[in-house]
Amino acid sequence: MRLNLIYLAAGNSRRFGENKLLFQIRGKPLYRYGLERLMEICERYPQWKLTVVTQYEEIYREVRRLPVWAVFSPKSRQGISHSIRAGILEGSGEEGKGGFVFFVADQPWMSSETLEGFLKAMEEKKPLLGCISYRGCAGNPVYFSESMREELLALRGEQGGRTILKGKEAQTFFYEAASERELEDLDYRPEETLAFLR
Repeated sequence: MRLNLIYLAAGNSRRFGENKLLFQIRGKPLYRYGLERLMEICERYPQWKLTVVTQYEEIYREVRRLPVWAVFSPKSRQGISHSIRAGILEGSGEEGKGGFVFFVADQPWMSSETLEGFLKAMEEKKPLLGCISYRGCAGNPVYFSESMREELLALRGEQGGRTILKGKEAQTFFYEAASERELEDLDYRPEETLAFLR
C-alpha cells in the first residue's frame, strides 16, 4: 500500500526562543534527526513517498538536495493546517492516493525501529486512523487513511490532525512506543538539549 509520509518542518518555535529546527545538536540541525531516519527507512520501501513541508528557506534549500519531495509553504506560519494542506496537495501527488502519515520534526528520541514498525503496521492493517502511543498516551506521528483526505483539507488555522482524532478512539490503531521518551518533543532549551546530549 502506498503511504504518503509528510514531515512537518514548519513550526514557529515560539517557546524555544529561536528556530529550534535549525538548532545544532552534535553538529546537526534538529530537524535532520527524524528526517534521516525516515529517509533510511524509505530506501527499503519504494512504495512510500517522503515529503518535507517547511516555511524556512534554509531548510527548503537543504532538503531540495535530498532524495525527498520538498514543499515550500510560507503560509505555514499562519498555522499547522496550512502545512497539512501543502503536504497533501503539493506533496502526495496522484490525487492523494494512499494513507497519510504526519511527522513532527522535533522528536530526536524517536527510534528508527519504532517508526518502521508503526509504518509497517499501518500498511498491513489499513486502519481508519493510527498513532504511536505509550501506555495510553497518544503522540506523533499520526496516520490517516485515504478516506480522511477531505477532513484534513478542511482544517483551518491552528487546527491539527488531533482535531479529527478526538472522539474516534475506537477507530484508531495505537502502536506502542518502546519508551515514553520517544514521544517527547524538544520545546525548550537548554535543559532538554543538555539532557539529549547526555
